[in-house]
Amino acid sequence: MPEKGVISGCVMVIAMLSLGTFLIMKSMTPLERKDVVLNDTFSVAAHKYENRTAWVDSSGEYFASFTVSEGTIRSSLMVGEIFSLWTEGKYEPDWIESDQGDYGTGISMGNEGVTIYFVFFNNDTFTKQVHLEASRAWQETDYIDLYGGIVLVLSGTATGVVLVYRQKSFRANFE
Repeated sequence: MPEKGVISGCVMVIAMLSLGTFLIMKSMTPLERKDVVLNDTFSVAAHKYENRTAWVDSSGEYFASFTVSEGTIRSSLMVGEIFSLWTEGKYEPDWIESDQGDYGTGISMGNEGVTIYFVFFNNDTFTKQVHLEASRAWQETDYIDLYGGIVLVLSGTATGVVLVYRQKSFRANFE
């Protein structure tokens, strides 16, 4: 009949190996991270333009969404020098007209940052409220789970080896 210590040791080894494997597998799914770079509610007067800017100082995927209090509004996203060209009349952006919108853009840069311009035009005869949120999104690996899982798997393996060795040497003493 096996000793109680052997049974509890086996249970402990199985638990460490199972939990370690679970943590390693869990760490393989990247964590979604988000950093809000602009969150603003503002008015756009009738037949007027209004813009908001967000300073971006790192490469990555940027997302923006807006909602309008009533009716629709024309909107456009401009990056860097494009805004200056538009204000000088040298560039005509693509305009989207809707009551809400989602933008997504990937930005690569060196050491310098860039400004993103969100431009809105109210073509109606009344003032509208616009809520705009822009954020940077990225994924990270959960290294704490990864390292914890590796430690548990190695500890479980080492404990299992010691348990088997001690059981063999225990039986050898009685033969």
